[in-house]
Order: sequence, then structure tokens, then C-alpha cells
Amino acid sequence: QPFHFTNQPGAVNRLSLHVEPILLPIAALYRLYPGPPMLLALQATVVALGAWPLFALARHRLGSDWWALLFGVAFLLNPTIQAANWLEFHPVTLAPTFLIAAFYFLVTGRTGWFACFAVLAAACKEEIALLILMMGLYAWAILRRPRLGLATMTLSLGWALTAVLVIQHWFADGNIHWARYGYLGDTPLQMVRTLLTRPDLIWAQLTQADALSYLGLLLLPVGFVALLAPEVLILALPSLGINLLADFPPMHQVTTLIYAAPIAPFVLMAAVIGARRAVMWVARATASRPQARRIRYVGLPLALLIGVSALFAHQQFGYLPGGGNFRLYTITDHHRRAAALLAHIPPEARVSAQDRLNPHVSGRETVYIFPRIDDADTILLDVTGPAWPLHPADVRRAVDELLADDFGVAAADDGYLLLRKGVAAQTMPASFYSAWRAPMPVGSDAILTADGALELLDVRVATDSHGELVTQLVWRALKPIDRALRFYIAYLDRTGAVIHDTEFYPPAVELWYPTSKWTPGEPVLVQTLPWALQAGAFTLAVAVEDALVGARLPLAPGNAELVLLEGDTLARLGHYQQTRPLGWVATPVTAIPSDPMVEAAFGNQVRLEGWRLSRTTVAPGELIHFALGWRTLQRPVFDYSVFVHLLDSNGVKVAQLDWQPHDEFGPRPMTTWRPGQTILDGQELLAPSELALGDYTLVLGVYDWRTGERLAVEGAGVRPEQAAEQVIQIEIIQVRR
Repeated sequence: QPFHFTNQPGAVNRLSLHVEPILLPIAALYRLYPGPPMLLALQATVVALGAWPLFALARHRLGSDWWALLFGVAFLLNPTIQAANWLEFHPVTLAPTFLIAAFYFLVTGRTGWFACFAVLAAACKEEIALLILMMGLYAWAILRRPRLGLATMTLSLGWALTAVLVIQHWFADGNIHWARYGYLGDTPLQMVRTLLTRPDLIWAQLTQADALSYLGLLLLPVGFVALLAPEVLILALPSLGINLLADFPPMHQVTTLIYAAPIAPFVLMAAVIGARRAVMWVARATASRPQARRIRYVGLPLALLIGVSALFAHQQFGYLPGGGNFRLYTITDHHRRAAALLAHIPPEARVSAQDRLNPHVSGRETVYIFPRIDDADTILLDVTGPAWPLHPADVRRAVDELLADDFGVAAADDGYLLLRKGVAAQTMPASFYSAWRAPMPVGSDAILTADGALELLDVRVATDSHGELVTQLVWRALKPIDRALRFYIAYLDRTGAVIHDTEFYPPAVELWYPTSKWTPGEPVLVQTLPWALQAGAFTLAVAVEDALVGARLPLAPGNAELVLLEGDTLARLGHYQQTRPLGWVATPVTAIPSDPMVEAAFGNQVRLEGWRLSRTTVAPGELIHFALGWRTLQRPVFDYSVFVHLLDSNGVKVAQLDWQPHDEFGPRPMTTWRPGQTILDGQELLAPSELALGDYTLVLGVYDWRTGERLAVEGAGVRPEQAAEQVIQIEIIQVRR
């Protein structure tokens, strides 16, 4: 059954998606060692071998093994090449190696080998033939080999048209990817007409695709030296157009997916030709000097530029150790326990499995990606994490419907679920819930207690194998809970606004192991679904809600410094900063300034213990940055406001600032201040641009914003006249040019 294919809805043959004849010889190898590992090993080997023809091309054009080695290493460090190799198995990922080899044999005049690798490259995907066509154009226009160029262009174009307009039309009634270019027209002819007549539409699409950044990321790993050989760069034009003109955002990615992989070889080859061109330009300009010295002094800076650029690009975006996208994969107990369930699936079974489990049940006539079921008699799920393409709640709903139909639980363990037709069992065994049972954390003092029913024992913030943010909380029930509770987890910015939360992305534990099933005293893992958080820092907040009525439970802190917000129903658990390659690290709280000589208590509720100014001399129009250190004497009964006034020598107010207190991580209304807590409140006051030069006094007070009434102030740092005005002097500000 050549190209038989079932794990794409509506497709029964791979040729309906892509024309990749290279799968035929790969299938022969697959018979020797059937399984995904063979495909991944084959792909990595072929990709790595791409350094060989690039090495040969560089040695041929630059006459140096050291130059050749530099470009071979630059190929292996290239983030676009690494990303394609990392992202599963795709025949098109093999194309860069074949394209480089074809170009090398083309420029060295070895026609037979050129034809061999050109055929291999074109067999990787239907669009690659257009890149071979461009090589034919290069042979005709640049190498002055018109017969070879014309033959290459004719055969390549013929194959591309046959693949797209005949083969794919036969199996799928046309190229199913045309929809990505639907804005250009309904038919290929209309699309071509639009390309020629609507430059405004094309410009808008290129702008939306951020074409300049796309090209910049492609050129960065070779220090933009490829721009010195535009005649080689332009050979990648078909793939550039296919990617940038698509209204499918993944195709605009350079360092994460496969789409840019066919372009990277031309950037690297252009860098080789460009380096040769730069060396020769300078050599001709300095012909009076010895040749070896000319090449050494010209080539060394150029080689350094390429080498540093390759290392920098890898450090930022690469997937090898030291790269920005490097992930250390480990086989966990959860992975090992999947093997036992896989053993329950007979070879003849027709299986529907989640996408990440799909490869592990391959090698059978019928395998679907869940939720496609059709005639499947077996379903394999891992309900502990993401459920693409479904929402986790939809997976739960689908399982309930299947169990209500003619499916039953054949096996379940550690969050894995194996359903089969005709099986009578409808309930999960106890081992199914082990995915959410956590070991008791070291030092099991409670961080937080929710309504005397739950306590939080541990908090971990990390990145998963795809670099996405995951938060893990370990809770335990203090007593039997007769209702389902929801765990609200939010990532907040500096203003307290929600960046992302679990409102519509609940932790899987809520769906499969609700609190009504928890055993008192048993630690339970509550883990968020992975999220690609774009912010460089966030504050982690958590609440517990009654799922039935939606009301939040009151929280009690386990330590004096824990911040509770929104009527003690939302707890701030920590503040995290993004770092590479560690992921996320906790941000320590800055110590507050303290000076016993300037302490001042306001209304016997809060005490100002000190302050810190970035500077006491400013120019008109500049900001005065200051930080205030507060301590709570007793919990304030109201969210009082704070003010500072800038007074001239006559006591006249020339500038002021009023605010609700913040600490360095978010809003801190005074009703959230608990006795003994310290708060560092950073603010800034603008000195008016028209301010006269001289000395000014900065004073501070606290007031009820509803009535304007100030709180009385007293303390060692308060003079009688200040007490009468209910303010304390902070500093003398000198206004100078």
C-alpha cells in the first residue's frame, strides 16, 4: 500500500498532502528496523552530512581547509538547520544536504553527480524542484552552460507541475495548501495575475509576515556575508515566496519549524561565494603586497565575523548544548509506564491516539490522531498535559461520551487511558490517579491554607521540553472535601494585570482527579498546561474557588511576608524573571531602607521607616526617583492614598504626586498590609520644566482619598510644624541646570 496514510482527516494517501518519492527508499530501510527511532537517526545523519559538501565547496572556492572547516561548523551550528532536524521527521529536512551537494557538483562541473543529488533533493518535496530549476538558471546565466541549464529547468519545472497539478490533484482534487494563498485568488492562474498586478497586496502580506526580520534571521548566522553573492541568494526565491506569501504564520518562522530549511543552504553557499569575492576584491586593491599576507589580513577579520555570528546565532536560537533552544530530554517514570499500556494493544488494532502518542502506535494499517475515531476500535490518551487539537475539557467530555457508548477502560495507569470497544469496565483503577500524586516535599510547612480545607506545600516554576512555562503546585487536603474545588493560577505584570491565567485552561487534575476524590494528607500535584509566555517577568498568583458557586475561598498565609490580595482570596506566591538557559528564576525582594532617626507613624496604622532617593539634585523637567520603606503597625481599615508635595522656600506647592502604594512587583493597597509586613514602594515625581532654580522641600503624607483628611503623623523624625501639617519632610531637592 504505497503512501497509505490515515492520520490526517480526509486523507488516505500521503500524496494528497505532499509528493515525496524519497519515502520509497526510506521505506525499504524502515523494513530493516521499523520504528520512529530509525527515521530520526536517518534524518540526523543525512542532515549532519550536509557539512561535507559545504566544506568541499568552501575549500574549492577559497582554497583553504581552515575556511572549509569554518563553513562546515557554521552549517552544523545553523539554527534553521537544527530546528528542522529537531522537529520530528520530515522528508524536506533532508533537502538541504542534497541541495548543497547538487550545487557543489554543479559549480565543479561534475554533471552526473549534480543530476543525482538534484533528483534526491526534488524527491524530498514538490516545491524543492523549483529550487533545482533556479540552479538550472544559475548554470545557464552564471556558469555559461546553456544546455545543462535548459535541461535542468525544463525537467524541474515539468516535475513540479506534475507533482502539484497532476499527482496532488489526482489524490486530493488539488493542492490542499492553496488555502494559504486564498487572498490572491481562487485558482493558480488568478494567484499569478494578482502577483503581477497587485503590488500593494503583496507588500501588505510581506509586512504582516515581517519579511525583514525573516531575512535578517536567515542571514545572521553568516554575518550577512551572503549579501555579497546575491546571484546565489536569489536561487532561494521560490521557497522565500512560498513561505512569506502564505497567510499561515508558522511558515514565517525561521528558527523553530521546518519551513525555512530549504532556504538555509543558499544562505550558506552565498556566504562561501561572498567570502571569496570579498577576499579577491581586497586582494586586487592591494596587489602590491605579497599574496599570502593580503589574504591573511583580509580573510582573518571576515572569518572572525562569520565564526562569531554563527556562535551568536546558535547561542540565541540553536538546539545543541549551549543554544538558546537547547532542552535536556529525560526519560521519566511517566514515560516508562506508557510501555505497559502499549503492550496491551494488539498489532491488528485500529488505533486513535493523541498526536504525541501517535508515533508509538505506528506500524499498523490504521492509526488516527485523536479525536478522529472513524472505525478505530482502540483509543490511547495521555490526559496529564496538552490535548491538541482539543481543549482538555473537550477530551474529558469525549471520553465520557465514549464510555457511555460501546467503549470501556481496557487499561489505565499514571494518567494514561486505553479504551477499547466491547470492554465492560467503566471506571478508572486507582493506579490511573498516580500521575497527580506527588511525593511529600522536603520541609512540609504550609505556604498557604485555603479555608482550613487545603494547604499548599510547594511551588515550582519551570519550562517544559518545548521551552514553555509550567507551574507546579503541591497541595494536600486537611480533611475530606465533599465538593470540587478549582485552582486559579495567574501570571501578573507589574501593574497587576493578568498576562495569562487558568480561567479557560484549567489544570488537568481538576478534570480527572477532583478534590472530592482526594485522600486527606495525600500530596497532590496541580500542574498548569504549558504556556509560551512572552513577558520577561511575572508575578505568580493563586486562588482556590468553589466550582459549584464560583466563590473564592479565604486564604491564610503560612508566613508573615506572603502577600494576599482581593480580600485575602488571591495570594502572590513569587516573582520570576526569564533567563537562558535556566528558564525562570525567582526574583528576590529588595530590602527596604531603614533609619530609626526618621521613623514616622501615620494614624498608628503604618510606619514609614526610611526612604531612598536616586539623587537630590535635578534639572527642571527631570524625574525625581524615590523609594519608601513601610512597615504595618496594624492592618489598615481603608486603602489610604499617599502623596508627596514639592514645596518652594515659601512653602508653596510647585509639584505633587498622589498614588495607591505599589511594591516592586505590583499593586499593594493598604488593606492588604498585615501587621509586621514590610513594603518597598518605588515612585517618581516630575520636576516641572518651568521650575526656578533653587532648593525645594519634598514632604510626604497619607490621606483618605474620599474625604481628603490626612492621617496624623508622629515620630522621631517629625518636627512640630510638620506634625501640624500632618506631613514628614523627606529631603531637600536642589534644582540646578
